[in-house]
Amino acid sequence: MQLWFMTGNKGKLLEAKHAFSPLGFNVEQFVINGTIPEIIEPQCDTLEEVADAKITQGIELLKSIGKESDALLVEDSGFFIDALGGFPGVYSAYVLEKIGCEGVLKLINSLESLNASFRASACLWDGNIIHRGSGICPGKLVDSIRGVNGFGYDPIFTPFDYLNNSINGLTFGEVEIGIKENFSHRKKALDEVLLSLNNTTN
Repeated sequence: MQLWFMTGNKGKLLEAKHAFSPLGFNVEQFVINGTIPEIIEPQCDTLEEVADAKITQGIELLKSIGKESDALLVEDSGFFIDALGGFPGVYSAYVLEKIGCEGVLKLINSLESLNASFRASACLWDGNIIHRGSGICPGKLVDSIRGVNGFGYDPIFTPFDYLNNSINGLTFGEVEIGIKENFSHRKKALDEVLLSLNNTTN
C-alpha cells in the first residue's frame, strides 16, 4: 500500500520507513510536482490539535491530485522540559531553529531538575478514515551535546530505562535507530496508529 508522509524532516521519514516498510507499506515523502506542499500549521496548545489540522489539510491536497485513496501520514512532536512548564513543547521546532541545542543547554544551566520528555501525535488517513496515535518518552537532559545520530533534540536527551532496554545513559544521538525505537515517542505513536489500522481491516 502506498503511504505518503507529509514531512520535510528526513529523520522522521527514516523512522516512518523503519516502522511501516516491513508491513508492506511503500513509504515516501509527500510531494506535489517535486515540492513539499505548504500547509498552515496552527498555533495550538496541544500536539493533537496540530496533527489534526495537518491531516485535514493533507487529505484535501491528496484529493486535489486524485490520490485520496492512498494512505497519508502526518506527525507532530515536541520536546517538553518539566522545570520550564513544558516549554518548548508545541514550539519545539521554532526554538530549535532559533537557538539550537546549544541555546537550550544555556536555558537549563541553573535548573535543579533536568527531567524532560519527547511527545508525539500521529494521524494516518487510510483512504477512508483517520487513525490516531500518541506516544511519550520520559527522560532527562544531559549537560552537553553528544552523538551524531538522530535529529533535533536527540543529542541532549537520554531516556529513562523503564523497560530494561539498557541505554547506559547514552543520548538518542549516540545510538542507532533500532535502539532508539525501544524508547521512541514517535515509534509508540506509530504503533498505536498501526494497531487502530489493524483493528479496522481485520
